[in-house]
Amino acid sequence: MARERSGEATNPAPPTFPRAPQAEGGAGFEALEVDQTGYSRQVFSSWHEAGWRSLLVRRFDDAPEVEDVMIPPSDAQQVVLVTSGRTEIESWVDGRWRSAGYLPGSIGMTAPGRPTRLRWRSTSPEPIGRLHVHLPGSTLRRAAAEMGSGELPEADALVVTDPLLEQVMLGLADAAATGAPDLYAESAAEFLAVHLLVRHTGRFLRPVPRQEDARVRRALQFMQENLHQPLSLADISRAAGLSSFHFLRVFKAATGHTPHRHLTKLRVAAARRHLEIGDLPVSAIAHVCGFSNPAHLSSAFAREMAISPSAYRRERRS
Repeated sequence: MARERSGEATNPAPPTFPRAPQAEGGAGFEALEVDQTGYSRQVFSSWHEAGWRSLLVRRFDDAPEVEDVMIPPSDAQQVVLVTSGRTEIESWVDGRWRSAGYLPGSIGMTAPGRPTRLRWRSTSPEPIGRLHVHLPGSTLRRAAAEMGSGELPEADALVVTDPLLEQVMLGLADAAATGAPDLYAESAAEFLAVHLLVRHTGRFLRPVPRQEDARVRRALQFMQENLHQPLSLADISRAAGLSSFHFLRVFKAATGHTPHRHLTKLRVAAARRHLEIGDLPVSAIAHVCGFSNPAHLSSAFAREMAISPSAYRRERRS
């Protein structure tokens, strides 16, 4: 749950930023050139090193603890992938701080035109590394129009897991570092725009009853951001603003799963990522993914994947 801090209730709202100007060609990247020396060090930029203009890929090393960073909006969709270190990060949203645990594979998203106010602290000795992909708003709007949307749905989330998006971002970083042409970036940008709209806005997925869609999205986001917590049905339905009985019916109609089943699938997906890319023991993975004990992780993992966590790790690494 959110890390409590004194004075949180009276914390002033962040200032309003003017809408960022668009860079030459409509990419909107120049608004991203802000001074970050107090909290981050940029170690790579595809704009400068690879000459890409269709999208922007940047790598950063972060300071271990930062209080109150203000990032102005740009016309680009921003997607951030944690590549190393573990962090407790908080974002100021709707007049309060919202908290999430970041670890390698965690992804955050900021929609075009949205300012961001953050603070964070490292929870591990490893340095904090971030990979950013900035997708031009013009590319996103064009994809939304071609998919029949009259307005641009927002892909905006404090933390999600998306193994496909993670691999695409890592592939883009490698391609930029090895001098791939802008045509590569342009092709990837078209795919990313469609993937973000379909996978992370809910607009083009299975229809949800119109009067309930926002509440189900709030519940899904709450579950994703609090996987490590011992969530109850009451916790999730309260985040959705519904009674537990009403929430069960609405959630099942919208997703095809019960909240418990969906939460288990999210936790198993997070555990898979740890087993594939990290060296945490299974007992630690169980803890960070919200399972009550390693045996609970093993049984849930076996039901979803038809293999034990340890065998899955061996198989993937062989």
